[in-house]
Amino acid sequence: MSKSIARLSLACTLLLSSAFAAAAPGAWSPQVEDHPSTVALQRFLDSVQTITGQPAPQILPISAGKDQAKLLESVRKGDVGVAVLSGGAVGRVAPMAEVMRLPFILKNSRQMFSLLEGELGQDMEKRLAANGMVLLGWYDGGSRAIYSREKLDSPAALKQVKIRVPARKDLTNLVSSLGGTPLQLEYKEVNSAFDERKIDAAENDLLQYESEGHYKRARYFYLNNNHIVQFEALVVSKVWWDRLPAAQREAVRAAGQESAKFDRDIWNQRLAKARTRLEKEGVKFVEYGDSSVLLSRVAVVYRPYMDNPATRDLLVKLMTTRI
Repeated sequence: MSKSIARLSLACTLLLSSAFAAAAPGAWSPQVEDHPSTVALQRFLDSVQTITGQPAPQILPISAGKDQAKLLESVRKGDVGVAVLSGGAVGRVAPMAEVMRLPFILKNSRQMFSLLEGELGQDMEKRLAANGMVLLGWYDGGSRAIYSREKLDSPAALKQVKIRVPARKDLTNLVSSLGGTPLQLEYKEVNSAFDERKIDAAENDLLQYESEGHYKRARYFYLNNNHIVQFEALVVSKVWWDRLPAAQREAVRAAGQESAKFDRDIWNQRLAKARTRLEKEGVKFVEYGDSSVLLSRVAVVYRPYMDNPATRDLLVKLMTTRI
């Protein structure tokens, strides 16, 4: 009799555990498993499991968040409990984020984080909250720069250079405004495109440039051509958040802030290590003496934000700082 009761109890426990697991919300990152953002997210999820004593959300495939509008809706509804949002996704609910994503508007990640941790970041946090998301921290998204097979001595040399871009309208327009010829290709096609001379250059962050071996085809990397300094936001669904006891919320918030610091530390360490290795491999890091011409060329990209009263003041402020 006792054995039967024990077996029944065990079966009920397993069923309940399975039901909980099935109902548990997912987590999402726009990056691959070993990317700093996903590593930091996993660290946060491990902390959540320790804090709550319950299984943490499991990271979903990148493809699950390909449609950003649906991703945001999933977070709002609580189907996705934790997410790392790109700056573009944040910009869907907070227009100020779109200004920060304009080409050549930010000098570096230090300036970016200064803005995110000030009044601007607080405004975006409120807008995320109004859309059912609780902000826990800001992640580094990497700084995109151009790298080329042949040396480009000045910004003027970008004219008619065939530059690979992902399927992003903002980057396609950017390359066109700089006088280059944008060519949209899948990321996995970049090396073969260099080999077959379909492209003269590409653009991405330094870690991607190193990890995928693009440096073997394109030996020149343009340091002060950080055309987009990117950020990401670690958010949790308010639906998921409201289910946590008050004491656990504070611990989870602290874990989110710690993961953001961890993310930045990983970026800094990997960037330093990557540059050292690439220099040994013969990569030439090039700095233009005067990159102000780049700003003048992208004026057409800035125009809609200058015409919009909601974004004009921030744009003017950042343009003045950049100059």
